[in-house]
Amino acid sequence: MTPALPARRPLQITPCSIAVGTCALFAFLHVAAILAAGPGETPLHNPVGLAVLAVFMPLTTGATEAARMLPLFQAYAAAKLLVVLAMTAAVAGTCRPPARHRPPLLAAQLLCVTILDALPFHLLLAVQLAMLLPWRRGLAWLAAQYLLGIAMDVYLVLDLAQRMAQPPQWPLLAYLSAERLVLAAGFLFGHLVQREHRMRHALASAHGQLLATQSLLTETVRGAERLRIARDLHDVLGHHLTALNLHLDLAARQAGAAAPAALQTARDVSVDLLAQVRGVVTHHRHDQTIDVAEALRVLCAGVPSPHPELHIDADAARLPAPVAHALFCSIQEAITNALRHARASRLTVHLSVRGGMTVARVADDGVGMGDAAEGNGLRGMRERLTDLQGDVRLERGIRGTVVELSVPGSPA
Repeated sequence: MTPALPARRPLQITPCSIAVGTCALFAFLHVAAILAAGPGETPLHNPVGLAVLAVFMPLTTGATEAARMLPLFQAYAAAKLLVVLAMTAAVAGTCRPPARHRPPLLAAQLLCVTILDALPFHLLLAVQLAMLLPWRRGLAWLAAQYLLGIAMDVYLVLDLAQRMAQPPQWPLLAYLSAERLVLAAGFLFGHLVQREHRMRHALASAHGQLLATQSLLTETVRGAERLRIARDLHDVLGHHLTALNLHLDLAARQAGAAAPAALQTARDVSVDLLAQVRGVVTHHRHDQTIDVAEALRVLCAGVPSPHPELHIDADAARLPAPVAHALFCSIQEAITNALRHARASRLTVHLSVRGGMTVARVADDGVGMGDAAEGNGLRGMRERLTDLQGDVRLERGIRGTVVELSVPGSPA
């Protein structure tokens, strides 16, 4: 079994890499701003700063202000660094499958942005909520993020008023609450980006399917043309050669012993030519196979992500036209289902011949189908293969789905 290696693709910038890079940039700038300010100039009235003060101050009772400044600054910078590193790690993990790990990682991000209380990190999370979650669930997470941010702002305003022995600065709270409305804009931007990404993905897949169908149709047309030529050879040339043989036999009998040697040679050549024509016709009638391997290569090459790994047995590269068409359409449907519903990171297609049966296996490592009912796509696959005495078998699991298609028939 020889795997069909696709052409080498250029490095692509994915939304995941953009999210991780953006988070790393925000983290660097956030920590760099703290280090640039230095001891005594860094504002500590934020969740991390208040937590460091609450832990650090009892440990330095009796120390002078100058003696406290540097250790306090170092503890604050270290705490900030840990939180931004945790945020970056959570962003990197959220982008990777399996999808069931996303809610805990998104919750970790929500905790980090609430602790950091920095608008750029909040905005990054809002964009991810739109791109990684369904519309309604993403809105619910966005509302929770906004309310947690408002609660943190209320706590900081009240704490500042208590420390300064002044009335709470409600206009400041109103400004901060209005400023957080930018999260809605980030969420909408993420939704539009994800929608555009899905449309481009669907367009690329449709283009690949169109090219694959065109390749299969071209092979079918070639087979039909070869069959037409074979029929013409049989009906026209074969008929005239048979008539020529009959006339040569008649001429040989009429000439009797006086028949020249050239007449017998002509008859032998005519009989041999008729046998060759019949052999060519028989070969073309039985050689009605289609290069399904090429059609599958074109189909898989058109799938942008995840790019299917294609493995085709040499004996299964060319199949009879009905078998090739049924398997191609069924494999195409199985790949489409995996792309739409599985949210997989790996997709493999195997095509082989086992015991007179042509078997195709489409496997993914996505979320699996569980006990979900079969849709129209699977029913269509089953009906298409049943017409050829074939079968469809599903292996459903939590960590992926395997669709096995089997149909009698192999290359002659």
